[in-house]
Amino acid sequence: MFRIISSQYNNLKVEISDFNPYHTFLCGQCFRWNVNEDGIWTGIIFDLGVRLVWDGKTCTFLNMSKSEFIDNCVYYFDLDTDYCKIKTYLEKKDENLKKAISHGYGIRLLKQDFWETLISFLISQNNNIPRIKQIIESLCSHFGLPVKGGFTQKTFPGISALANASLSDLNICRGGYRCRYISKTAAILNQTPFMLSHIQKLPPAEIRKFLLSLPGIGEKVADCILLYSGLDRSVFPIDRWVKRVIETLYFKRETDVNSIREFARDYFGDYAGIAQQYLFYYARQQKIGI
Repeated sequence: MFRIISSQYNNLKVEISDFNPYHTFLCGQCFRWNVNEDGIWTGIIFDLGVRLVWDGKTCTFLNMSKSEFIDNCVYYFDLDTDYCKIKTYLEKKDENLKKAISHGYGIRLLKQDFWETLISFLISQNNNIPRIKQIIESLCSHFGLPVKGGFTQKTFPGISALANASLSDLNICRGGYRCRYISKTAAILNQTPFMLSHIQKLPPAEIRKFLLSLPGIGEKVADCILLYSGLDRSVFPIDRWVKRVIETLYFKRETDVNSIREFARDYFGDYAGIAQQYLFYYARQQKIGI
């Protein structure tokens, strides 16, 4: 939900409901957004460099036209989805979730490029966010293309760029054993033209099955890819933070991952992935379960 307020000097002022960039960009779903000391956020949406400033209610997209906003940002920020309605539904579930939503009220789930999300979360396993960001930026700087808008950052590398890179070249990004997974995955997808676009049209269960067949991708990473590319909002990725918050707030005991996944599917329903983001952000900020 959004409303374009004004466009002066090619700076687009937009009122976006249920959005806070600090919540959305720092909740673990993306890795290429950064904020400077002046409060200007910089990120890459597909092949477009984006700068935005948030004043607590509205976003000003710097040096952006209305058509660029409509063509890129509406989809990426999921602006056609009514998050107020979703939050109202989830808040009725219980007080724990109500507190989590209040804490991370400005989270919107991004619809990121499927290929970028796949490789980013393959890199994320057994890793921390600063290092994930560093590896991804290194990949982009070495194998990406220039972005629109005069940015120094590069686009996320295409499939062929990574498939044609040697393993020693990929090791420049210091991804460790993950570089082998990146190389093998890119080679698999590079064998068949349009494979990636075909895969995204499959039912979520089939996409998940395919993801699990790729090198280095387990259930948690597969769920992250589905959720953060916008292909399935009902999956419930479970890492140590999510496991602890569910155990602490709902089970009151240590619980296995399969039981948590089944609970989430039954309890949160189609909004399980969105509920997960509120709970994940809340757990990390409040250090629940430590």
